[in-house]
Amino acid sequence: MDSHQGHTDHKENIPKLQVDWTANPHTVKVDQETEIFIDIKDFSGKVIETFLAVHEKEMHLLAIKKDLSVFQHLHPQYIEKGRFHVKTTFPKAGEYKFYADFLPEGANQQLASHELVVKGLETKEEVVPDKLLKKEIDDLTIELILPKAKVDEHISLIFTLYDKNGNPITELEPYLGSAGHVVIVSEDMNEFLHVHPVDENTKGPDVEYMTSFPRSGLYKIWGQFKYKQQLYTVPFVIEVK
Repeated sequence: MDSHQGHTDHKENIPKLQVDWTANPHTVKVDQETEIFIDIKDFSGKVIETFLAVHEKEMHLLAIKKDLSVFQHLHPQYIEKGRFHVKTTFPKAGEYKFYADFLPEGANQQLASHELVVKGLETKEEVVPDKLLKKEIDDLTIELILPKAKVDEHISLIFTLYDKNGNPITELEPYLGSAGHVVIVSEDMNEFLHVHPVDENTKGPDVEYMTSFPRSGLYKIWGQFKYKQQLYTVPFVIEVK
């Protein structure tokens, strides 16, 4: 079972829900617009009718290429009768894994996963830990501050944001009702962490998160922040020992 952690405790219901995935077209190609349908039923096959919004959306869908070189944070629209729908385009060929995060009414937070192959000429990128946890994303500089990560230890991840002149940013805008969102995936994609800030309303320059890592190995972290109406996504790779 995929691991899922955040500022609340997410557990799967027993019995588990049925989640069916459909792609249109059935054979997905690189750079081709693709529709993804997600149908959700209970264990007996009865359609789940009502879903609650979490951070302004009824579903958060993360589409990640298996070499961790592509990251998409999508928000499928709820149609009716347990069906969600979203359109996207995959910029690289290869294997992708989807993580659907949603909350049926009267149930616990749910996490469902699915795998999809995108046809085309595939290139694979090696997952290598970043030597310097500071990156320039468009006109911002974003630094990640964290202690040496060890298995099962609660640690603080602090993102610090600066503008192009090196001034600390103090006017972050809410993204999906929060100061920022962070998704963390292990190199083998078996561990998935979706965490939210300790202070949802902070304006910067620091945005702090608390999490723990269930196993050792390499993890990729994507932080997402909104500033002056633009969404910034910053990736870091760390090693957990």
